[in-house]
Amino acid sequence: MKKKENVFWLPIGLLGVLLLPLIFIGGVVLGPSFQAQLELTADSISSWVAALATVAIAVLTFILAMETWRLRAAQIEQIEELRREALRPNVEFYLLPAPASFQFINVHIENNGKGAAKNIKFDIKPDAIGENEKNERQLIAQLLSLNMLYNGIVSLGSGKERRSFVFSFIEYAEKMGDAVFNIKVSVAISYEDVEGREYKSESLIDFSEFKGISEIGGGDPNHNIYKEIEKIRRVLEGSQTTMTSKRMNINIYSSEDRDAEREAMRRHFESTDD
Repeated sequence: MKKKENVFWLPIGLLGVLLLPLIFIGGVVLGPSFQAQLELTADSISSWVAALATVAIAVLTFILAMETWRLRAAQIEQIEELRREALRPNVEFYLLPAPASFQFINVHIENNGKGAAKNIKFDIKPDAIGENEKNERQLIAQLLSLNMLYNGIVSLGSGKERRSFVFSFIEYAEKMGDAVFNIKVSVAISYEDVEGREYKSESLIDFSEFKGISEIGGGDPNHNIYKEIEKIRRVLEGSQTTMTSKRMNINIYSSEDRDAEREAMRRHFESTDD
């Protein structure tokens, strides 16, 4: 509100400064003529009209210049804001189950902003004070065992991601029981854009969100394909154990070979019948 009032009073103040010398000059020029005669002639009226028109044109020109200046300043500010948004990073921190198994938890650090993030730092703190604080500090120690969380990340490009396995949820559940679902930790993230502007964000890790979650379908399809290919590889390797060489012997038959084989068999049967 204060900024708008300043913008409103600025042209009025400048207009007053502009009119003061005009009024002073007009008084100096027209003062003696009023003393000499009080009656208005046709020439004096036209002079007054011309003077007023000149002043009006000057005032309108000044107002137009002020509005043009304001629009230009707003345009420059808007362009600068668009440029900053084009460089603005947005770093997120979250946990997700690993494709290998639902019980294994991976930590994900993702930059889904438009610009690269630099000097990314993490400040992980327990959310509770009391009995559950011990379990939360155990999770924090597990997270900080990753160097990228302990020392931070130097640079992370737009759309890029860092991830790593951190713990097994079943292992935590065996140690802590149902108390594992009461774990909450807050992660404060600080980072900079390529021009050094600082940004901050915060993520809350709440283990109660994992309560009651189940999985069907045998897990991630890509990982299942990998396991099946691995089985095929082991079968092929097993078939080579009786061979002196690791090379596989493959017999290749063409359509001509098959035709020749059928013809030979036909002749054999015909000779047997005779």
